[in-house]
This record gives sequence, C-alpha cells and structure tokens, in this order.
Amino acid sequence: MDAVDLDHRHRTYDGWIPPTVASLLLEHGHVGVVRDQADAGDWYCAHRLAQAATSQEAALALLAPFVATGWPRAVGTVAGLLATWDRVEEAVALLRRPARSGDRRAARQLAPLLARLGRIDEVVTLLGPRAADPALAGVLVEVTAGHGRDAEIAALLPAVGVGATDPFGPGSSDAWNTVPLHATLLERQGLVDEAADLLRRHVHVDGVMYADHAQQLAHLLARHDREADLRAFVADGGEEYALAALADHLEQQQRVGEAVETLRRAAGDPADPHVALHLAELLVRHGRRVEAVEVLRPVPHTMGGDPEWIMRPLCRWLADEGRCDEALAYIDDFHARHGGTIGERLRERAEVHAHRGRPAEAFAEVRAAGPVGRELVAGLEELFPGYDHGFEFADSPGDEAHDGTLAGTVARAERLVRRGEPDRAVALLRDRFDSPEALRRDRLRPRA
Repeated sequence: MDAVDLDHRHRTYDGWIPPTVASLLLEHGHVGVVRDQADAGDWYCAHRLAQAATSQEAALALLAPFVATGWPRAVGTVAGLLATWDRVEEAVALLRRPARSGDRRAARQLAPLLARLGRIDEVVTLLGPRAADPALAGVLVEVTAGHGRDAEIAALLPAVGVGATDPFGPGSSDAWNTVPLHATLLERQGLVDEAADLLRRHVHVDGVMYADHAQQLAHLLARHDREADLRAFVADGGEEYALAALADHLEQQQRVGEAVETLRRAAGDPADPHVALHLAELLVRHGRRVEAVEVLRPVPHTMGGDPEWIMRPLCRWLADEGRCDEALAYIDDFHARHGGTIGERLRERAEVHAHRGRPAEAFAEVRAAGPVGRELVAGLEELFPGYDHGFEFADSPGDEAHDGTLAGTVARAERLVRRGEPDRAVALLRDRFDSPEALRRDRLRPRA
C-alpha cells in the first residue's frame, strides 16, 4: 500500500467497493463482507467501519495503515475525526508536516484548527506567505475574524485592481478577484462606507455584472440598516440581488406587509420565478400558505426550462393544505400541456405521496405504468428508504448497467445489496472495475 496506488484506486474504484455500496452493505448487516474488503486495503470499507466503530481507538486503528502511507485523503480524514472528538492538538500535529510541505488541502484544514486553539500568529505565519492562493486567502480572512488583525491581513492579500475584464476568458486584469475579501476586511474594521464603495465600483465592470459582488453589497447594506442605499441599489442595476436583501430586511423589522408588496410589485407578469419563489416563501413563513400557492401556481407554465424547482414547493404546500389530489392533478395537467417523460411525472407524483407518507399509492402508480426505469426506482428508494417496493430488474448484461457507465454499475450493485445478494454485488464490481482497459472499451463502444 502506497499513496500513489491509493490515489489511483480512489479515482477508479479498482479493487475497492464504491462508498454508497459500502454504506449499504453495512446498513443491511453484511459487516463481514465490509471487514474482509477493509482488511484487503479497501479505503471506503475501512472508512465506513471507522465511522461505525464503537470506540475512537478502534476507528483510528482501522485507518492507521492508510495514514502511514502519507496519503493526503487519509491524513485529512483522520485529522477531521480527531477534531470532531476535541482532540485538536493531535489533529494539528498530524496536519502540520503536509501543510508546511505545500499541501494546500492540509493547510486549509490546519488553519481553522489553529484558530480554534487561539494560535492566530501561527495561522498568519502559515497562510500569509501563500495569500496569493485564492482558497487559502479566503481561509485566512475567515479564521482571523475578531482578532484585530484585519489591516495586517489586508496588506497580505493581492491589491484590488480594476476587476476581471472577461470572466470567461483565459486571463484577467487581476491575478484573481480580491474584491470580496477586501470588502469584508474593510467592514470588519468599521469602514462600512469604504466597503460599500469598493463593492459598488465592482458590481459592473466592462459590461459584466458580478453577482457575488452585488449580493455581498446588498447584504452589507441590509446589515447596517442602509435602507435608502439598498432601495437605490434595487433601482440601479442590482435588482435581482438587492430585492431579496431588501425584503428580508423589511421582514426582520416586522414590516411584513411592505416586504410582500415590494416583492409582489417586482415579480411582474408573467412573474419572475426567483422573485415569485422568494415572495411565496415569505408568505409561508407568516402562515399565508394559500396565498403562496396562488403566487406560484402560474409560474411553471410561463418560465420555460426546468420548472421542477418551482413545482416541488408548490405541490408540497398544496399537500400541507390537505389538497393532495389538487397537487397530483396539477402535475398531470402540466405534463399534458408541456410534455415530459412518464418517469418525471411519476417521480413528481411520488414526491407528493412521500410528503404525506403514502408509499403504497406511489408504488401502485409506478407498477401500473409498466416497465420501470432505473432512475425512477432510484428516486423511489430515496423517497421511501427501507420500503420493499418489489420492483425487479433482469440480470442480463444489457439491464445490468444500461450504458456501461460507472454510475450504472454502481446502481446495479446497490440493488443487488438491497435484494440480499452482497456476494453478487461484490462480484459485479470486481468484474467491472478491476479491468480498466475492458471498461474503457465498453465506454467507447458505439451504442445501437
């Protein structure tokens, strides 16, 4: 066992059981199968056993052979466990060498632990020289909050330039976007006007709107009760992001009626789906679920694209009102008018049944629809965990994974475990994943 080999197996599952299958094996009581695989060097099985171990030392013993190789994922996992158990000093000691040797993942994990121990000088020493790395700079700013080092940290970051000229191009006028971090540091120093001005100047740059800057500015203005500035930002090109912050600000001040009317006016006709959903959620929070339903009811028919993220809360709220039949009829009507697959319609109907705790109705509908696709069955298993739905799949190679993909093979193995056939599941995985050349040929084979 060495770190390079472990990294390869982690990417390919070569010789290992995928994590979802390992979890299912344990869930269904096949501990011996999982332990045999762990003893043979399977990280996922060892990790799942460690998570289920009855003692900390037993968990650490399971993972010790992997940590001994220096494999970063194992080191980070064990450090995370130690930190969870409040053994922070041990976690720090484990991470210190790789972090100092240039492992950015270890450095990102080590810095918050040092801060947790109050060792901010060590955090700055560790991350300050690497503040040109965006991820590490973000951690540096985050974990030094409240320690009076904001001006010092700002000086360590790359300076703010004019902002990226093309976020989709190969390069930009800044090495990377430092605006949000500098604005955060200014706000923490009480320089709210300066932070707002910095963000405002970088909301629109060279014809590009920076959503992160707009959202941060809106929240900054709301936090500091700059309602007039927030309303001005709504009208001055920041509507999509400032509107939600303004409505939330009004709600927090118990001005719910104003918040509702602000969003209702902005929603338009046909309604903007994002604004409509924010309005509906506001209404639900204040016991006005019937109004929320009426706000969302027309939206899926006019928005285009994938309406599921609007239909899901709409149908859930109808069900909460005792109007399950209306929710189901809405789903059927939508698919009749706009199309969609039978599987999508049945999945959406099953979600309504699941919300009301009615698995039998969902299974009966799916069974009556004829042949069952694996995606729908996977959805049912997610909605109704632990229920024996009774849907079977043929064992022919064509039904085994449908397209020869990794996801298809894993899904088939999961079904075999649920059917009480763990040995067949393991054999399937070994057959598919222990011969990467054959698997690549399968993926390249033209489909009929």
